[in-house]
Amino acid sequence: MFKKFFSLFLISIILFSALFIAGCSSGESWNNEIGGFIGGTTGLRMGIVEGAPPNILLDAGANPFSVIISLENLGEADVGPGTDNPLLMARITGIDYTNFGFTSGQAIQSINQNLDSAKRNYDGSEMPGAITYVNFDNLVYKPDVSTDVSLVIRAEICYDYESYATATFCMKSNIFNSWDDNSICTIRESKPVGNSGSPLHVTRVEEAPINNNTVQIIFYIEHVGRGAFFQRSSYSSLSDVCLFSDANTNINKVEVFVEPVQDNSYSLDCPRLRTGLAGGGASGVVTLIRGAPLAITCSLSRTRPTSIQAYKDIINIKMRYRYGEYIEIPITIQSELFDNI
Repeated sequence: MFKKFFSLFLISIILFSALFIAGCSSGESWNNEIGGFIGGTTGLRMGIVEGAPPNILLDAGANPFSVIISLENLGEADVGPGTDNPLLMARITGIDYTNFGFTSGQAIQSINQNLDSAKRNYDGSEMPGAITYVNFDNLVYKPDVSTDVSLVIRAEICYDYESYATATFCMKSNIFNSWDDNSICTIRESKPVGNSGSPLHVTRVEEAPINNNTVQIIFYIEHVGRGAFFQRSSYSSLSDVCLFSDANTNINKVEVFVEPVQDNSYSLDCPRLRTGLAGGGASGVVTLIRGAPLAITCSLSRTRPTSIQAYKDIINIKMRYRYGEYIEIPITIQSELFDNI
């Protein structure tokens, strides 16, 4: 899936770039980003349908209501059963379930519907992602109250997601020679990078020479979303996933995959990514301390000689994780008896 996604993406880069060049004048500046992705900082956009729940509820079971969560896939990874991101769930927390006439089991729903990603077509147009709604129905506030009571209902979502990033790098037949090839590419500089729509991005890529056959590539991973991210792990209950707590050992962890677009042309050594990938890539799980940006340093070496004096090549980066967000909804409980006076 990793290679398939980026193969389609490379085709879109070529076509998008052709459209971009055709529409630009020579006086416009390049923004150091690779086109082709829709981009954005959101995976699934979460919302609460207006009036569900209402702002004011009556006590003593007099006012049945629903909590309805809307979910729209604004990002560029498919989510749901049968995809590479199978987990998709919603839950209600922050309240005493018995007071609202339902159980902890009824407060969690696994969503067995695929949410296809947003997509950029080859002509540059965009196709929006899928939308769904999650209903928690037939809730009532059962106790009697003698005065207004303010409560907060928290609606949470948790889902598997992936981020894709693509960057260019410069390679030369002799890293330290070929000064006249700077018009083709320069090794010691920041590199253009493109990111798929998602809450984790590669925000910067830098390249520098190491020896005649090897360059250093440093890329920076940053959380740009509103929620929290977690390493994917097995679970026995949906109540155990995406727990927003520093005590959660999976929080602020992400699995990273780095691969040159050409198989078996380079060897990649990244001290933070200790698992090798077929074709010359590397992967591993990293931690962003308190969610702060993280630099990952790699050395990239040619595994076979080249007669090409200087050329640009492409490196693909994928991040795989679990993502959680919540919305807190203030409500007021009023006495039915008081309301009827």
